[in-house]
Amino acid sequence: MLLAIAPTTPSSLVVSGDAPSVVAELARDEVAAVVWTRPNPCVDEGYPAYAEPMRDEWRGLPSWLEADLELLSGLVRIATGVVEVRVRLETAIERTCPRFHQDAVRLRLLTTYRGPGVEWTCASGQGPIGQAGTGAVVLMKGRDWPTRARPLLHRSPKASRARPRWVLALDPVTPVRPAQS
Repeated sequence: MLLAIAPTTPSSLVVSGDAPSVVAELARDEVAAVVWTRPNPCVDEGYPAYAEPMRDEWRGLPSWLEADLELLSGLVRIATGVVEVRVRLETAIERTCPRFHQDAVRLRLLTTYRGPGVEWTCASGQGPIGQAGTGAVVLMKGRDWPTRARPLLHRSPKASRARPRWVLALDPVTPVRPAQS
């Protein structure tokens, strides 16, 4: 599991850790993204057939994926206070987002189960590029985050039919829970 953080990215802009508790660092205004470096959860059971390029059918989720979706959805809920999240699970056979950008969402969680992970750079777009390892979980503040940190720009890495990427993206979709009195 390799995680490279671009040397030109200020250390406080991207915070990484080996436990899911690293998500708490998003509360700091100067932090634009957190990376939970973890082993790839699907290595033992392998990829389901629908993770292969050009497969459409869904015949249920493997137990490891159900558990991971529940865990990662919980991280998004904790980080944003929302009740529900939008799930996108796709097999990419090309670079789906070729340009560096910041998403028009409050927060985006990305993890790549197969192939290289998301790439990022500081807002200037200059200098080396950081990249998450396969299985790592990246939570990035989007344009709709309530405080203004310096943005971190990201893009998808190269993919092909011979070297596909299997990627999970989670976004918060419901309003923040009302305050409890």
